Amino acid sequence: MDRTLSNQTPDLSNADPALVDRILAGHLATLSQVEYFRENFGDAESRWKKDGTRVTIVDETISKELFLLLQKDFPDDDYCSEEALETPEPIPTEAEFCWILDPVDGTNNYAVGVPECCISLGLLRHGVPVYGFIYDYGRDNLLQGGKEFGSIEGTKPVSAATELVNEKLTFCMHFPIPPSILTTLSPALNIWRIRCPGSAAIGLANVATGRLDGCLEFRPKPWDCAAGYPICEGAGAAFHFLNEPVFPLRSFSPNMGSCPFRVGSAIFHQEVMGALEPNKPE
Repeated sequence: MDRTLSNQTPDLSNADPALVDRILAGHLATLSQVEYFRENFGDAESRWKKDGTRVTIVDETISKELFLLLQKDFPDDDYCSEEALETPEPIPTEAEFCWILDPVDGTNNYAVGVPECCISLGLLRHGVPVYGFIYDYGRDNLLQGGKEFGSIEGTKPVSAATELVNEKLTFCMHFPIPPSILTTLSPALNIWRIRCPGSAAIGLANVATGRLDGCLEFRPKPWDCAAGYPICEGAGAAFHFLNEPVFPLRSFSPNMGSCPFRVGSAIFHQEVMGALEPNKPE
């Protein structure tokens, strides 16, 4: 099956040749792993890592094979994967271009046959995400884009929501969340419509395509948002880190800490920040 016919890049005419070459290569490299990804869905051998997260043979194979394809043309780029080998210290990311891969985002879902899972590949330039690819298993298409290009799902340009998608604010958030924040948000959680797909990248994809108002995450790692960040910006959503921004990325480790973020429409940000704001004395 030639998936290049049903999955296209947006207009790249305003990109310089070095960036165009990498976007096209990333497009093909991601699609090259789709059949293997689909063939092993719900049936992949898995084990538990020291940090308590699951990893499958598919995570490890895609991490290796996808990067091998890119390294043929771009040997001097930096390559970072959730499934990279642990090192005593974070590895500096010094090249102009850096690729960050989550070979199976939503690994628990993938391993047991729940379709909310994806391949997530982000392209960084000078440490900042400029383009992303998310292959969505459940929808069987490739979502991709960046702030300077717009975003496209399959062959259809997409836009983030500007009005509420439902009668109440509806967004992606995964639990657990910090106890103090849970207490602060408790009144709003009785009103909001929360979606927990089990994959941060799928949540971001649903923001970019206008299916959710936003995404509020407290435990994501850089590989969870490296692709979704530029895709959401390309679709018109605003992306903000809750703490110190992880980008520009200066070093990488599979053990690096979380980078909480919020992304979505103006309505989403207004409601969420209003709820997060500490109570002020009257």
